[in-house]
Amino acid sequence: MKAISGLFTVLLCLGIPLGLLLAITGDSAYPAVMILAIVMFAYAFIATWMAAYDLSTPLGWLMLLVDLTWSLPNTVFGAVTGLWLYAFWGSPNRANSEGRGWITYSPRSSTGFGNDVLQTLGTINIGGSGQHERMHLLQARIFGPLYLPIFGLSYVVTFLIQCLFTLVLGLILKATGVRSSAYLNPPASSAVSGFFGWIYHSTPFEEWAYASGNP
Repeated sequence: MKAISGLFTVLLCLGIPLGLLLAITGDSAYPAVMILAIVMFAYAFIATWMAAYDLSTPLGWLMLLVDLTWSLPNTVFGAVTGLWLYAFWGSPNRANSEGRGWITYSPRSSTGFGNDVLQTLGTINIGGSGQHERMHLLQARIFGPLYLPIFGLSYVVTFLIQCLFTLVLGLILKATGVRSSAYLNPPASSAVSGFFGWIYHSTPFEEWAYASGNP
């Protein structure tokens, strides 16, 4: 059954995204189709190797079809960035990927990226399979093509709020001894601390993920 799941994973990863792109853009999109074919073949190869989608179950089919249609921009983004980026810090972990609808990497070192800071890009993860990172995967599948724009806009908004508070009020409060820092600080549970920690933690998707439980 795993061999059949792998075969269907490869066929669907190539057929659905390429078919959608051609249907939307027409014959003029062949250069883009070739690029997308390379990206999705790499994704399909790793996903099959990790047995990420168990197509013997309805849930496995649902996750794969969502990742290749509604959430396709997130899947492509993860494949383009995470597949090669995480290879610098870790190795694909079959135990945490098999049947779970994502590809996760285990960090090679016991400290640093993948240990202190976990991350999920689309369906590609490094460092953990806890509820926090799984929540980002679910968010991407729920919001589909809106997920990345909302995330990006959220960072812009929280960055502006942090800068505005720091420059307008925070520096005065720190100078008068009311605050120990001029900027807003994130909770102690935040994986990122300091000035940028509040910007990161205060985005709605991160607040939601932290509220969901462990990393």
